[in-house]
Order: sequence, then structure tokens, then C-alpha cells
Amino acid sequence: MDFVNRSFASVLPEGSSPSVNIDFSTFHLSPSVVTTIICGLTLFYWWAISRAKASRDFIDGNYNFDAPIIGPKNPVLGRLAFFRNGPKYIAEGYAKYKDTFFKVSGNDLLIVPNKYLQELASMPPEKLSLNVAIVDAFQRLHSITKVITDHSLQTRMLNARLTPRLGLQVPAVQEQFKKYLPVELPANSTTEWTSVNALHLARRMVHRGVATQFVDELKENEEYLQTAINYSEHGFKHNFAIRVFPDFLKPIAAQFSPTSWGVDAALRKATKMLIPLIHNRRALEKTPDYKKPEDFLQYLMDGGIGEGDSDFTTVQRLMVTYLGSGPSTIIAVAQLLFDLCVHGEYVETLREEIIQVLTEHNGFTHTALAEMKKLDSFMRESQRLSPPTLLGFNAIVREDVVLHDGTVLPEGCHIQMATYAIGMDPEKNGPNPEVFDGMRQYKKRQVKGQGNIHRFTTTADNNLHFGHGKIVCPGRFFADHSMKMITANILLRYHLQFPGGHKQRPANTSMYDVLIPDLSTCVEFKLREDAGRYNW
Repeated sequence: MDFVNRSFASVLPEGSSPSVNIDFSTFHLSPSVVTTIICGLTLFYWWAISRAKASRDFIDGNYNFDAPIIGPKNPVLGRLAFFRNGPKYIAEGYAKYKDTFFKVSGNDLLIVPNKYLQELASMPPEKLSLNVAIVDAFQRLHSITKVITDHSLQTRMLNARLTPRLGLQVPAVQEQFKKYLPVELPANSTTEWTSVNALHLARRMVHRGVATQFVDELKENEEYLQTAINYSEHGFKHNFAIRVFPDFLKPIAAQFSPTSWGVDAALRKATKMLIPLIHNRRALEKTPDYKKPEDFLQYLMDGGIGEGDSDFTTVQRLMVTYLGSGPSTIIAVAQLLFDLCVHGEYVETLREEIIQVLTEHNGFTHTALAEMKKLDSFMRESQRLSPPTLLGFNAIVREDVVLHDGTVLPEGCHIQMATYAIGMDPEKNGPNPEVFDGMRQYKKRQVKGQGNIHRFTTTADNNLHFGHGKIVCPGRFFADHSMKMITANILLRYHLQFPGGHKQRPANTSMYDVLIPDLSTCVEFKLREDAGRYNW
């Protein structure tokens, strides 16, 4: 077998000869070596499967439910087709079967009609679980899924401690936005436009707000900020990277995916930064005059005592929460900026409301943010037409469920609803649903008795982007605050437009059911001449 030597010689200068002579004739694998390799690979596969199953319920119940499959029926071809053309298959399924069931991505997802919403939304997680679906979404990534359970501490602390105290956080968040918005958005001229990548600006501002409310001591620490960004974005990408693989290969692919390595590396770095801080706080708690910080890390530390959490588990819980508070809010802010550029006729209306409300409340407060009803309506319309995902109400059936008409959802069914299609249905959202109407919900709130029904954070049968009932996003109020504060600060201080003032909205791209704004699109900003007057 001297063809390797001949091939090697062919790339050398003429007259040269290879300096190494490789003789494959003496290269043999003994039976014991072959046996060792096979056993090693088998043990690795067994370990990967065991590691996955430790945090993963049986979720193949869709095979036991008869419903038409939109697209290829083969599992691998179905996933590949859904990866490339998810919006097409969802739209086709809803057009044909909106009042009954259908499947997309092969047998992976069972799309449930809207008529079953109320009874499904009232079911406890022991029957219908959002968290089991989230675990599956992150596809065996142990650095994330270990702490995601029904009734998890981080969810309880978010609902019981952080959300009720969001108003207390507003001044600190505004202080950071006021300080760092000019850094992230360096538009200092009232005559010249400055171009800024929209997604980058959204990412930086959202994470600055989150860090302020999560870890007070590290809110201005650039290394920590980047670590949190890396953790959440690698986790977000991991879902895309592994989802298309056949089920039997997912445990292996998960171990070798660069996205999983990125999450693990970010978690290790966060651990090195946060555990000394946790130790320091524990020591200070023993001093008589110490006042605990009002941040999410402290809430997890306090709640973790009863759970028996180690310091490392506390760090894991904190970082996992970034997955819910980061990527989807960043995308929503970028989409909001695009819609403001396209529909510039709303800018002054929104700005006037912001100025009026902040004047009445002497700056940013929880109540002031709630009173920004026109901005709230614009945000909901932006979300309706460009949501983070086309599917929602994501859950897995944990025991057989009998619906009101006798339909049985078998244990292990992975269900979702076609939330985007529902939002675009004239029967659900009125005439001309394809037209952007920034005041659509504001006008509905003017009807007597409807003032609190059509808010950005309110879920209903025609607004399921945050879920509904017990299958609901616990961080939606957190996202609402972040989006309103970022947008209000930008509108107070800057004019904005697409480069050259054009009005063509960049097309969204899709992967599976996820909509992604154009990553390269920039928005131009120019400092307003009266920006200095509004110094809240």
C-alpha cells in the first residue's frame, strides 16, 4: 500500500522526495484492540443515552395519535423539511385543519385546535407540562436541563419574588440604561445619522437590564455580561443544531456539538465569578447591619436553602433563567425597532405619550410603564405580525388526557398551537389582520370594561405568544418592562430610520417554527435637539 507515499510525492516540487516513508503493510489492529474500541463506543453511547434519559420523559406519544401529517412522514425527512419550510407547513395545516388536529415535522409536533384551549390551560403540570417540553427543546444539554423541572425554584422565585418587585427594580434599570445607552448607541450629532446594528443594540441593552436585576454587584462587569450572553445564545442555538438529528443520534450529537461546549464553558466561567460572590454574601449575612440585595441571585440563594441547593446549583438556576429572559426579548426589541422604522407615523404619537406619562409620574416607575398604553399596543401588534415563534402553548402530556368531546391525548404527546396563524385569523382578530395597526389593541382598550384585557402581557385565545393559563411564560412581565424602557429611552432621545430613509422591512428568516429578524440590518439614529430636556 504505497499509494499514500506516491500521492504525497505528487504535491512536492519536481525532483524532491518525501522525507517520511509510511508503510501500512505492518499496520494491524489486533482483535483485542478492535474489541476495546467497540466496547468503548458502546459504553459511551450507553452513557450518553443514560445522561439524556435522566432528565427526559417519554415523549413519543404522537405516534399513538392519528392525525394528518403536513409534509414528509419520514422522521428525518420531516424534520429537514420543517427546518427549511416550517412556516409553509404550519400555514398549510392551519388552512386545512384549523378546527381539528394535524402534525408537522413528521410525528414530532401535534398541533391542537384552539377550541380545546381552556380545558388544556387549566390542567396541572402533572398532566400537561411546559417544563418537560422545555427540557426536550434543549435536547439533552445537561448544563441546562438538570434544574428545569415542574415547580422549579427559579420559576417560583420569578413568580413570587422578582415579578412582584419589578417596580423596585425600575430606578436601578433606568440608571443603567441612561448611563449606557449613549455607549451602545453612539449617535451624538443632531445633523448626521449614525448606523447601528439593530440586533447588537437590542442584545446589549436587554442584557444590561437583566444583569441589573439578576446580580447587582456584576451589573457593570463586561466579562459577566458577555458570559451571560454566551450562555443564553449557545443554548438557543443548541436547540436548532440538535433538533434535526434522528432520536437515536441526539445523545451523541449533543455531546459533540460546539453549542453544548459553548454552554458548558459559559457555565464554568459564571461559576468562577458567582460562587465567590455567593460566599461573600453568606458571610455578610452574619453581620448585624447587612441588608440583602434585592436581586434574583439573592432570591435563589434564599429559596435554595429549603431545597438543599449547592452553590453550583444556585448558579445553574440563575443562568438557566437567562435563556427565558434573553434571546426572545432581544428578537422582540429588534423587531420593534424595525416596525418603528417602517411605520414612522406612530413615532411622535408614542413619544408624546411617553413624555406625558413620565412627566406625570416624575420619571420611570412601574405605574408609568403600565400607563404607556399606546406603546403597549404597538408592541403587541409587532409581536402579532413578527413573533419569536409561529407555534406556542408548548407542552407534553404526562398522562392520558380525555378532552370534553371524548378525544384522548395519549401520554407522551408533544402538543402546540398555531399561535401566529391564530393571530392572523380574521375570526380571532378582526378585519384586515395582515395590516399593521399599531393602535389595534389600544382602540379595543377604550371600550368600557376592556381596559385591562388587551395588554401586551395578557394571554387569551387570540393571543397565545406567551401561552395561556398554567402553560404560560412566567417572565412576560419582565420582558414587558425591558421592552418598554429600552424603546422609551430611544424614542425620547433619538430619531430613527432605516439607512437612507427607505421603508422596506427586512424579511424575517425561519428555522423550524422560529422567526429570526435579519441579523445584518442596521438602523440609523440621530440625536434629537430636545433630547436634553427629558433627563429622567
